[in-house]
Amino acid sequence: MKTGYKTVIAAALTACTFSTFAASDMPDGWLQAGSNTTDYEMGVDDRVSFDGSKSAYIKSTKANAEGFATMMQTANVEDYLGKRIKLSFNIKTEGVADWAGGWLRIDAKDSKKPLAFDNMYDRAITGTTDWKEYNIVLDVPGTAVQMAYGVLSMGGGHVWFDNLNFTEVDESTPVTAGKPTQKKKTPKNLSFEQE
Repeated sequence: MKTGYKTVIAAALTACTFSTFAASDMPDGWLQAGSNTTDYEMGVDDRVSFDGSKSAYIKSTKANAEGFATMMQTANVEDYLGKRIKLSFNIKTEGVADWAGGWLRIDAKDSKKPLAFDNMYDRAITGTTDWKEYNIVLDVPGTAVQMAYGVLSMGGGHVWFDNLNFTEVDESTPVTAGKPTQKKKTPKNLSFEQE
C-alpha cells in the first residue's frame, strides 16, 4: 500500500465538501464521489450478495486505476447526538491492488474539519477476501449536524458491500478512531525517546 495515497484519501474524505454526483445506475440515495470516478464503475450487483439478492459494488475499469472512488450517503445525526455509534457493513473483495475500506465522518455545522473520522486506512482491505463484517465506532458530539459514510476503493480490483447498519453502543465498545490527527504547532520528540 502506498502510505502517501492513504493520507490523500483521508484528507479528501475529511473535507466536508467534495465532488459528488448521482449517476443513473446508482442505487436510490447513494452518490458517487472520489478523486477519479472515471476509472471506476459503481452500482448494484444482482448476482453477488451477502445474504439477500443484491449488493452494491465499486469496480475499477482499468488494471492500474488512478485515484480513488467511493459510493456514499449523507444523513442527519439528530437521533445519535451525544451517543456512540457503530457502523457495520459486510465487504467482499477481488484483486484489490491498493486498498479498500469503509468510512464514516461526523460533521459540525459550517466547519471544514470533521468532529470525528475513520476510513479504515489503518486496517485496510487488500487482495481477495470473502464476505466479512467490518465496524467503525465513533462518538457523535452534541454539536454534530450530519454524518457521511460509504465504502471506498483505490487501485485495480472489485469491491462488493452489503447490509450497512447503524447501532448505538455504550462506552465499553472502543472507538475505532477519533478526531483526525492535527499537525503539531511546536517540535516534539526530536530525540525519539518518547513513546
